[in-house]
Amino acid sequence: MDELRTGIGWDIHRLVAGHRLVLGGVEVPAPAGFDTHSDGDVLSHAVVDALAGAMADGDLGVHYPEDDPEADEARSLDFVVAFAARVRDRGFEVGSLDSFVVLGTVRLRPHVDAMRANLADALGVPLDRVSVKARSADGLGPEGRGEAASASVSLLLRPLVGRPDGG
Repeated sequence: MDELRTGIGWDIHRLVAGHRLVLGGVEVPAPAGFDTHSDGDVLSHAVVDALAGAMADGDLGVHYPEDDPEADEARSLDFVVAFAARVRDRGFEVGSLDSFVVLGTVRLRPHVDAMRANLADALGVPLDRVSVKARSADGLGPEGRGEAASASVSLLLRPLVGRPDGG
């Protein structure tokens, strides 16, 4: 029987006026963005955590520590590209990915298709394997009040088709 693996990821970052808001590699017009050393893309960060979790291979901070000078101003979608290659090197690929981005003060729905396309491309999988949903949190919590944005991801890894071991 082929081995399937599941992973979950979650991230949250504070929003600060005058910073860029990047989600799934898409710069979203907004009055506030992430106050982080990279672009702060919580969706990409949650994807990396889910990939790492499915492979029992640490988390985002293990592979891209905050004190790493290369992470300064880094494009978080590039972390997804690099970690997807790591997953493929271990003989797996994303079978499906489902995600939520939560931010109550900026309309995200117009940007969801671009986020899906960026993630599918970064993961090297067809678009129909990637779902991104946006929620407002109905004004509740830091996301609902626009003080932060968060993302959660659930994914399934499956063996690569045609891998050397016959998978």
